[in-house]
Amino acid sequence: MSQTYKYTSHEGFSHDSLDSLGYDWERVGAPQIKPKYPFKIYLPMTTDDIVLAVKEARALGQKLMIRSKGHSSNDLVLADRGCVLVVEKLDRILEVNAAEQTVTVQAGIVLADLDLHLAERGFGLPIIGDHNHITAGGFASVGGISPASHRFGMFVDNVRRLEYVNHEGEVVSCGRNERPDEFYRVLAGAGQHGVIATLTLDIIRIDKFNVILQNRRTLYTDLRQFLDEAGQLIRDPGEALMERGVWLDYRVFGRSVRIGQFSSYHTAPQSPVKSLWNKAAYGYLQTLGLYAGRLPTGIDTAVKYLGMAGVVLSPRYASTKNIETFTDRILDSSVGDPTRMFIVLGPAEKFGPLFHRLYSIFLEYREKTGCFTFIAIYVKAIRSDYLAQGDPNKRFCELMLYCGIDPEKMTEPVLEEIVSQVDDVCIAQGAYRYMHTKTVKDEKRRSRVDPNAVRASTALARSAGANGNRRSAAADAGE
Repeated sequence: MSQTYKYTSHEGFSHDSLDSLGYDWERVGAPQIKPKYPFKIYLPMTTDDIVLAVKEARALGQKLMIRSKGHSSNDLVLADRGCVLVVEKLDRILEVNAAEQTVTVQAGIVLADLDLHLAERGFGLPIIGDHNHITAGGFASVGGISPASHRFGMFVDNVRRLEYVNHEGEVVSCGRNERPDEFYRVLAGAGQHGVIATLTLDIIRIDKFNVILQNRRTLYTDLRQFLDEAGQLIRDPGEALMERGVWLDYRVFGRSVRIGQFSSYHTAPQSPVKSLWNKAAYGYLQTLGLYAGRLPTGIDTAVKYLGMAGVVLSPRYASTKNIETFTDRILDSSVGDPTRMFIVLGPAEKFGPLFHRLYSIFLEYREKTGCFTFIAIYVKAIRSDYLAQGDPNKRFCELMLYCGIDPEKMTEPVLEEIVSQVDDVCIAQGAYRYMHTKTVKDEKRRSRVDPNAVRASTALARSAGANGNRRSAAADAGE
């Protein structure tokens, strides 16, 4: 299926080229990084093709890397002189089932294009990423979060069934109630447990392009007030259909400029004035995004700062689609300072302590090394069965630290120290990392911040406990 959207958060490079196969998302934070090109590329179009590729790699004793669009900076998709399976041509819509409200697709379909296809039939995806190049398989491999995650969970919570090829080359069908252990091991498994071939996804009836929501936006200059009020909205979103916030910390002439914002989107009476407001405001902002990356450097940087101002001063009226793709269609990650993301998924009740500790770490390193040129912390609420593991009262939050960096001062040792401290905070606060962003390399420590690994170990412990109980019951009966 051809790409439809022309807006992207990185006009400076393409995901869809042979050259791109030597890079992952690391290039956004380290533009001069050397490529690591694969020696062999598999480009399957069917599940049978995936089976052939997996069996061939296995027979040759080669490690097969799985690659979608390369949105990873955690050593998950690069096959330096090795072999990589690229899901780009696994891009078909197999079935739209209006009665069950599901759509079945191949793993390589771009979700923005899928949503356009569904919109023609009055449907849409409950959860879709901000980035227009994300694929179904790639999103399912990491989790998937949107401004509607407080209502519909993560993307993985909206996967009903999937078919994947395991490392032995066997095709496995599984779902929420069919081989659930395998199903949940593959979801958010970062492509490490097999190759996702097809997915059946929940869809909802919605008009994302025309129904306008009202933004109850609040601006903050006081951090304590931001944390108190944003924390309350994250723990209890109320009637909000979508929501998100951000805290920005910039250095201007040696002084910090700090401002926060939280947007909570609600139903509103429809009117031509609101529709026009939506089109005009987002037309202006998306025009900034369209031209960012194509202008002289100084003008490009100014356009990016105008875009950041637009993020803070989010328009009062917006369509669901404009809310979903907000930052991606305005801010270009390859314009201005290189940027890095560090994403934390924490318990909602720990929002304040997590924010404070993470923010203080980044402020400390900015003062000590000058490695950060700006610090932005985006926040969202999450209600996820996948993360909660059966606890209906458990709520979560996302803290995405999106930071500008000075590449000369962000040395590899400094980056490793920061990543290690972020992971330590997560371990101490019972939080997870979003595993396509950098984590520590130590497998034991990494497993404590990986929601996929934690879920698997919890399931194993429950299974062992159940088996122990059965053996005890059997022994009692024998007595």
